[in-house]
Amino acid sequence: MLKTYPAIFHKENQGYWVEFPGFGGGTQGHNLEEAMKHAREFLESTLALYLDEGITLPERVDLDTLEAPDGFVSLIQADPTPFIKNNKAIRKNVTVPEWLTKLADREGINYSEVLTKALQSQLNL
Repeated sequence: MLKTYPAIFHKENQGYWVEFPGFGGGTQGHNLEEAMKHAREFLESTLALYLDEGITLPERVDLDTLEAPDGFVSLIQADPTPFIKNNKAIRKNVTVPEWLTKLADREGINYSEVLTKALQSQLNL
């Protein structure tokens, strides 16, 4: 599950500090590469925490509304899935029309993958 949020990178003498509007937190790095890496790690862990705790994810802030006179704004993409607690797969029994299963079986469709993606989409994850 990939999520993308804007981050504001502020240039300092000793590197960058990074803030995520809507999350109330951020990170830093001694150089741009380290700041980018830490920004992704911060976003992954924060998203995982929100999902674990049932906290509503913040709305994405429009990039056009963000300013960074001492740096720049960038989108950060992260996948919190590996960090979510209770991330084990569980078995669910579902009922699907026979004609649909025949078509899906012919195409070699993975039911678990399709259901997982559909649930993530339905839940806006």
